Amino acid sequence: MHMEEPCFDFLRTKQTLGYHVYPTCRNTSGILGFSVTVGTQATKYNSEVVDKKIEEFLSSFEEKIENLTEEAFNTQVTALIKLKECEDTHLGEEVDRNWNEVVTQQYLFDRLAHEIEALKSFSKSDLVNWFKAHRGPGSKMLSVHVVGFGKYELEEDGSPSGEDSNSSCEVMQLTYLPSSPLLVDSTIPITDIRAFTSTLNLLPYHKIVK
Repeated sequence: MHMEEPCFDFLRTKQTLGYHVYPTCRNTSGILGFSVTVGTQATKYNSEVVDKKIEEFLSSFEEKIENLTEEAFNTQVTALIKLKECEDTHLGEEVDRNWNEVVTQQYLFDRLAHEIEALKSFSKSDLVNWFKAHRGPGSKMLSVHVVGFGKYELEEDGSPSGEDSNSSCEVMQLTYLPSSPLLVDSTIPITDIRAFTSTLNLLPYHKIVK
């Protein structure tokens, strides 16, 4: 929540990388994390440049939260608490929230109440220390580059011209691109996703139940 506005301002407004720019909290099978996503035009920037700009933003964001005043921090925490205290606007929202507890087998139906209590004791130093711990020398980051290619002119109805109507059903194959000289010093390239994941430890499914 605190990262959203400066992320958009830095990567979209100032760097003009693309309109789709957003940070996201992630919960992958109980493993928590966060990501920054940028969609850009291949005719304007390559993905390596975007990667560098995201890194620049994260570095500047660390400085930003260190200089954050206690008053500004408390104002945002209070706003988040009030947001979580709001009643569901419709039945579907309540169903989705509770059904998510069922499908993830966590069954913490009063999760919002727990989160509100946690926020009341949350401090600025907690935020800064957490961010530094995930940005320090021992931290790891996965940078995923999806690069499209090819150009299709659209007909008036929005469909690609000269394309067979069944072509959309074809299974696309990934083409692994060579490592970029811009990133070679700071990254370990993954040229085969299945081979890479086979070397990783298999973590148990985590459930957040408190």
